[in-house]
Amino acid sequence: MSHFPDDRRSLAAIERDLSRDDPDLVARMDTLNQRLAEQQGARLAEPTPRRDRRVVLAVVLGAVALLALLLTAVLGSSSSRGGDEPGGRPAAVSTTSSRARVMPAGF
Repeated sequence: MSHFPDDRRSLAAIERDLSRDDPDLVARMDTLNQRLAEQQGARLAEPTPRRDRRVVLAVVLGAVALLALLLTAVLGSSSSRGGDEPGGRPAAVSTTSSRARVMPAGF
């Protein structure tokens, strides 16, 4: 069972009693309510710029991808210089033979 209508009646009775007992309080509350309404109306009238999360995410991911591309280019160009020198070997070349040794059956 909901007590919501009873609560509203009780609050309305308290409000009537306060307004009858203290008219200055009623005047202050009316002034505050008017100021609050004006401030909220002014806030709603001014559009605030909002950034779309997808746009921000796309820009951040693009910046990270660009940074990764630049780092790859810089680090890749410095490591490839070693293979161009005389006597130098490229990093991917192995010096061991790739053939497997077969052991005789009776050994």
